[in-house]
Amino acid sequence: MNKLTLSALLMVLTLGLAACGSENEDEAALEQAAEDAEQQMDEAGNAAEETYEEATGQDESALGELQEGAENAGEAIGDSAEEAGEEVAESAEQAGDAIEDGYDEATN
Repeated sequence: MNKLTLSALLMVLTLGLAACGSENEDEAALEQAAEDAEQQMDEAGNAAEETYEEATGQDESALGELQEGAENAGEAIGDSAEEAGEEVAESAEQAGDAIEDGYDEATN
């Protein structure tokens, strides 16, 4: 196979794998439920923290609240980036395996 044909095959396989996906609906629903539960627990913890601060007179200033919000947003962005990186790596590995299989079938 020449490089152009192999490149075209690589592109088609990569797009095909990305379009198909490997998760079934049950796994996706379970993951979403886990994420929702985690978010609810975070919100409950934040509410409890705010209530405690107000009750003890340790309520943060507006600047403190903004800083805390920025920290939480930074953590959320980091988590999202990590998840996206893992998904891209998994897709790339699957695409590589598919290309290798396709090459083996074409040459044998």
